[in-house]
Amino acid sequence: MGETRPLGGKEQLLNSFHVRGGLIAMHVLHVRGRLDPALVKRALAWLQTQHPILRAHIRYGKIVWRRVPPFAYRQAWFDTEGTTEIPVKVLDDTDPDAWRKVFASDIRTPIPKGNHPRLRITLVRQSPDADLNHIVICADHATLDAQSANMLARQLLEFLADPATAQLKPPPHTALPPPIEASLLNKSGNGTKTTYTPAIRLPKQTVPDPKKETRVLARHLEPVVTATLEEAVKANRTTLHGAVTAAFLLAMREQYRLDVMTVLTTVDLRRLSNLALPQETYGCYVDILRTKHPITDDFWATARDASFKLIAALAKDYESASIMKFPEWDVYRQEVRPTLRNNRRLDGLAVTTTGESGLQASYGAYTLEDVTRAVSLDVFGPSLFVIASERLGGLDLSVGYAAIAMSEDEVCRLTDNAVARLERAG
Repeated sequence: MGETRPLGGKEQLLNSFHVRGGLIAMHVLHVRGRLDPALVKRALAWLQTQHPILRAHIRYGKIVWRRVPPFAYRQAWFDTEGTTEIPVKVLDDTDPDAWRKVFASDIRTPIPKGNHPRLRITLVRQSPDADLNHIVICADHATLDAQSANMLARQLLEFLADPATAQLKPPPHTALPPPIEASLLNKSGNGTKTTYTPAIRLPKQTVPDPKKETRVLARHLEPVVTATLEEAVKANRTTLHGAVTAAFLLAMREQYRLDVMTVLTTVDLRRLSNLALPQETYGCYVDILRTKHPITDDFWATARDASFKLIAALAKDYESASIMKFPEWDVYRQEVRPTLRNNRRLDGLAVTTTGESGLQASYGAYTLEDVTRAVSLDVFGPSLFVIASERLGGLDLSVGYAAIAMSEDEVCRLTDNAVARLERAG
């Protein structure tokens, strides 16, 4: 018998973005070893037994009316009855960059409505006997966050390495987990409504040959550099998130002569739940909070400010700092015109730090060589979306941007400046 529940407010918002091409989540695993598509399909079928949301599709119910845009939307429901298998497409292409073309297409192509899961997979190989494979994962952000993406990648690779052992594991959940709104301890600090904080954008740039697409740059800090950075983070009483944020803020200050900037931070809410959701809960359990920061030449002061204001927002002013909600008139009044004038850009910077991914290098006959992470930004979004994930002692940085608003040269300068600051900070 199937199970159903309505999407929570944040899930509903993310699904509304998804169907319009916004915040589509991408995760690409670059795997060495001859990989049989049938084994990938078996792995995905097993994953559907492990996580209820992977065997759920979305159906749409009654109309919900609002006083402000969007004036109406259909309430969405997760429904496991009649959901199909996760779709898998196999592409054999001799072009070594074929996976990039699939990535570029998937990140701007929403998963259509229907009774299929909110996830699709493309296995890209240069030939059936190719030694290097690219598993391109595209998801509706309403069903997946950074922690879930890492969990999906780990469990998929563990199955590929040893299907028999993986299938012995009992599923962590047998029922659809609740939306995060059903279990948050912290609603608002003192019950009073605070003033809305508008986004601060980067200066609008002239982009040669602008393209309506999302691109991503990848950078990596080696384990020795990362370990030294983490020691410096502890010594300076801040967090890795604060250090990454500070590095990009100071790079922006140098390049654009900015003294203040707003930052969007993705926050995992599992630990703030009064339902004590396990860390392996699969779904979307994040919020995006906006904080405002002065930028000086003092790296560690900026890092501490980034960490402190995020913690304070969570503790005292959570609902006002959150931008993950259907907007009210004050948002439209302050954001619509500047957003349109600036190539649909919001804040200059967004940062997600995912912690330790748990991904290994070796999985039986397969080797995980690299991971590419991104969300679609060309419909709207920040100028830079930085995803920092620890892996095998090092730090992976994926820096996403919209090619309609920023050039590759500009983003490379900013990113390389920020990475150099992180290396020097250690």
